[in-house]
Amino acid sequence: MRWLVPLSIAARALSAHRLRSLLTVLSIALGASAIVLMISLAESGLLTLSRGLEELGGARLVLVVPKEPERAARKRAMFTTGFTRRDRDRLARGVPHVVEHAAYAPLGPEDVISDEGREDRAHLVAADSGFLGAFRMRVARGRAFTDEEDRRRARVCVAGPRLAERLFRGDPIGRSVTVGGLRCRVIGVLEDRARLGVDFGFDWVDLLVAPIDTVTDVEEAASASALLVVKTDDPRNNDPVKRILNALLVERHHGVDDFTLLDFSGLLRKLEGTVAVMKAIVGLIAGVALLIGGVGVMNMMLVSVSERVREIGVRKALGAAPRDIGAQFLCEAALLSGLGGLLGALCGGAAAHLASALIRRFTPGWVGAVSTSAVIAALLVSGLVGVAFGWLPARRAGRLDPAEALRR
Repeated sequence: MRWLVPLSIAARALSAHRLRSLLTVLSIALGASAIVLMISLAESGLLTLSRGLEELGGARLVLVVPKEPERAARKRAMFTTGFTRRDRDRLARGVPHVVEHAAYAPLGPEDVISDEGREDRAHLVAADSGFLGAFRMRVARGRAFTDEEDRRRARVCVAGPRLAERLFRGDPIGRSVTVGGLRCRVIGVLEDRARLGVDFGFDWVDLLVAPIDTVTDVEEAASASALLVVKTDDPRNNDPVKRILNALLVERHHGVDDFTLLDFSGLLRKLEGTVAVMKAIVGLIAGVALLIGGVGVMNMMLVSVSERVREIGVRKALGAAPRDIGAQFLCEAALLSGLGGLLGALCGGAAAHLASALIRRFTPGWVGAVSTSAVIAALLVSGLVGVAFGWLPARRAGRLDPAEALRR
C-alpha cells in the first residue's frame, strides 16, 4: 500500500524529535479536549432539563396562567378572579385529548413554625389532589391528601424532605406546622428528588403542599394566583386543546383576556434551538485553542523543513517529484494533528465523565453525557487543522531546488 511508506517515514521523522513532536501533539490535544468537554457539558445540561420536563409530560404540557387583562378590563367585576375548582373541572374534564389536569397556586417562600418551635422558610403551594401526580412527586413516607379532604377543607399538608428534616426531630408524620394563618397536620413527606432547571414557581424539595380550598380560607391570593396544568395525550393535540380551553375561558370570563396559554411543545423547540446555538458558540470558542495548536504544527513543520533541506535535495536528486516531497511533509503534519485530536477526544470524554460525576455529588438530578457529535467534530477539525497548517511547509519543501538543497 502506497500510503504506508510515507506514513512510516513520517513516524520515523517525528520520533527523531520526540519532545518537540509531543509538545505539538499536546497543543492540538488541548483544543480537541476543550471542544469535547465544553460541548458535552452543554449537552448534559440540555439532557438534564429535558429529562426533568419529560418526566412531567414534556411537550404534552399546557399551562393556563393568570395575567393582567389587556382589553375589556372593566368586565372583571362580572366574574370571579382566578381559577376555581369549578373552572378546573369544566375546563379539563370535558376537553378531548386531556389525560391529566391539576390546579395549584405557588405562594412563594413563607415563614413556617413547627410544633417544636423550630422556625424556617419554605415555598407554600396550595394545590388540589391531582397536583402531586401531575408533577410526578412521590410520597416517601405517609400519604398524599385526597380530593375529599380538599373539598371539606381539611387542615392537612405534605412537606418536602428537606423542610421536614429541618423542622422536626424524628418522624414528622402527625406533627403540626403553622404557615401564615394556617395550622395543618403533616400527613406525608415527599421523596428527595430535585429537577435541575425546571421551575414551576416552587422549590421541588423545600416546600409545603396544602389543599387549595383550605389555603384559600386564610390566603385570598391562593385563588387569584392559581394556575391550571393540563397534560394532553400527544403533543400534536396541543393546538386543538388550546383552542377549546381558550374558547371556554373567554366565555367564562366574558371576553376578558386575563389569562394566557403556555404550550410546552413550542417552548421546548425554542429551548433546543437556543442550546444548539450555545453549543455552536462554545465549540467555536474552544476551537480557538485548536487554531493555536495549528500554528504550533506549522511552526514545527517549517523548522523540520529547514533542518532537512539536504535530505530533500538527495531525494529529489534520486527522482522524487515535488508532489511526493510535499505529500511527505503533509503526512507528517496530518499525523501530528490526528494523534493530537485522538488524544484530545479521549481526554475530553474522560474529563466530561469526571465533571459530571462531580456535579452529581451536589446535584443528583444531573444527567452526564459525552457528545458523540463533539468527538467526531474534534477529530475532523483536528485533521483539517493539520492539513491546512501543514500545507505551506509542505509546499515550501516541494519547491526547493535540488542543486541548492545539496549545497547546504
